[in-house]
Amino acid sequence: MRVVLHIGLPKTGTTYLQGLLAGHRDALRAAGVVYPFVRAGAMFEGAVEVRGSEAKFGLDPARVRGTWQAVCDRARTFLEQEGGSTAVLSHEVLAGATPEQVRRALAPLTGLEVHVVVTARDLGRQAVAHWQEQVKLGATTSFAELERTELRADTGRDAGPDAGGMRPHFWHAQDFAAALQRWTEPLPEGRGHLVLAPAPGAPRALLWERFAAACGIDPAIVDPLAAVGANPSLGAEQVALLRAVNREVEQLATRGDAADVARRLRLVKREYAEGVLAEHAGAPPRAPAALREVLEPASRAWLDEVRAAGHAVHGEADDLAPVLAGPGDPAPDTAPPAGADPAAVAARLLAPERRRRWFAKR
Repeated sequence: MRVVLHIGLPKTGTTYLQGLLAGHRDALRAAGVVYPFVRAGAMFEGAVEVRGSEAKFGLDPARVRGTWQAVCDRARTFLEQEGGSTAVLSHEVLAGATPEQVRRALAPLTGLEVHVVVTARDLGRQAVAHWQEQVKLGATTSFAELERTELRADTGRDAGPDAGGMRPHFWHAQDFAAALQRWTEPLPEGRGHLVLAPAPGAPRALLWERFAAACGIDPAIVDPLAAVGANPSLGAEQVALLRAVNREVEQLATRGDAADVARRLRLVKREYAEGVLAEHAGAPPRAPAALREVLEPASRAWLDEVRAAGHAVHGEADDLAPVLAGPGDPAPDTAPPAGADPAAVAARLLAPERRRRWFAKR
């Protein structure tokens, strides 16, 4: 009876993998594998509960309380009472958990064989994806600012959040060796797995095949080419426009408390960034080639650390070579599309009646 905790990392194909797991629940159950369902959004809310991140995501603490326990109980019931062999729990919010949060998250699974799977992707694409996700969550930062304050400002793991320091968010979020170390430290040896996202141009099915191998699942149970939801990337102009809209939202929301601002930004993310803008997204920008000197040594060192710790690696080391800008690739920082009116967009999105209708559905 195995429980697989897929903890991310963020932006490493997690939406694709979770979509396949959810879309093939019946076939997986018939093969002895459960992707637990408690209610819509429970996996996310359980992960938020583990991290204590309710305010960040604009969620009511009373709603998420007890959700992680409920998800774990559903997995345990399937394994102990319904004859199942494997349960898979997956959400990228879990990746950054502190050692204490990890211990609390593992407590409901005591007595089961717990494995931890981390998915990782080259740091070139991750740098751009990290920046875009921060903008989707309300940031107004340019990529040049991110490069200065985060990408070229790593103070090392010892200064990270677990030590009470200020390691830049990018490095804490992308350090797959540290994530595996934190999550496997309370477990017996041999329970950690690193899945490398394939390089651009690889067959779409390859990520699923590597992930299934790490989970101990027959990959043939799932159709890896099935249509699933995606977390779309934005083009450079769309990111510039979203940053401008976020600035307008901040001004309109200054009278609300922190939770209200977070809720408003969540509306902008879901309705505008992942809806309107994603439908018209251009080619995603690439990180500057000069960042190779920073990104490549880091991923190489982390991979060496993972192997030295005895964790299983699913994929090829070359898949971690950073994908960076070449001639003709769009730069991250540019101007919004001509004729865009960020103030009008923000006012329309945050109109009181529209907000009431949107939040009433959630």
